Amino acid sequence: MGKESQKQWKVMGVLREAAAFLENKGVENPRLNAERLMAQVLDISRMDLYLRFDQPLGMEERKAFKSLLRRRASGEPLQYIQGETEFMSLRIRVTPGVLIPRPETESLVEVVIDAFKSRNPLRVLEIGVGSGNISISLAKELEQAEITGIDVSEQAIAVARWNAEQNGVGGRIRWLRADIRCDGITDRVGKEYDGVISNPPYISQKEWPGLPDEIRLFEPKAALCDDADGYSFFKIISEKARILLRSGGWLFFEVGDGQSDKVREIMSSYGATGMAVYRDLNGIERVIQGSYGFSSVNRS
Repeated sequence: MGKESQKQWKVMGVLREAAAFLENKGVENPRLNAERLMAQVLDISRMDLYLRFDQPLGMEERKAFKSLLRRRASGEPLQYIQGETEFMSLRIRVTPGVLIPRPETESLVEVVIDAFKSRNPLRVLEIGVGSGNISISLAKELEQAEITGIDVSEQAIAVARWNAEQNGVGGRIRWLRADIRCDGITDRVGKEYDGVISNPPYISQKEWPGLPDEIRLFEPKAALCDDADGYSFFKIISEKARILLRSGGWLFFEVGDGQSDKVREIMSSYGATGMAVYRDLNGIERVIQGSYGFSSVNRS
């Protein structure tokens, strides 16, 4: 009985059972999830699991693994359980209440980097920073950039500031708690920016109930859904860009699947020209870039 029990709790055997358990609960990539949780418990890399495949787990390790496994099976995102994720090859801390960065958002960062890599000096404003992943990635790649990041959430600003420090760019980004919907926003954040960037809430209230529980029950609704038709923040930011951008400055949006035509129409209605659309790795029109060629006389 004792030998059988020990055999049952060896690393590879436990991983097989955990992956089957997660699969039955409907978790995508169950084996990968099980391996990452096990590596977290043992404080080793995923690759090292295969060097310790025959290692028995101690009682405390078993308890810890079971606890994490139950949380994942309940739908809690792996990134919240582990407290971090990877974005643009950077380690980014995420906590409940802060949106988990998505791989498709890397397309937005890459477009901005390409647009501004030769511009010096450079002033950039990000609206809705979340974990800070976009601003931090830009600071790492655009060393000449002066970056300001704003968010309505005090928690998001705190997490973003921590992430910036951990990634070595804490002194190069100004973080402000501010609401883009408020009048007098330039009194807080300034103007004459070369670029304004945003991955705004673009899921509609109608779509929200149909989202997977993993998103709907755990991630902050305010960072994903605008409680309207999914386009309200595109309108607000497009209008404010006329004040925030210098003449010839660029506005960059991440948009949802199927939203690009409507967002271009919105941007155009507020004076954006020279628009370009970029697809993500899945072929979805994901990023829109538009220029605001206003003279200082036309700004309000």
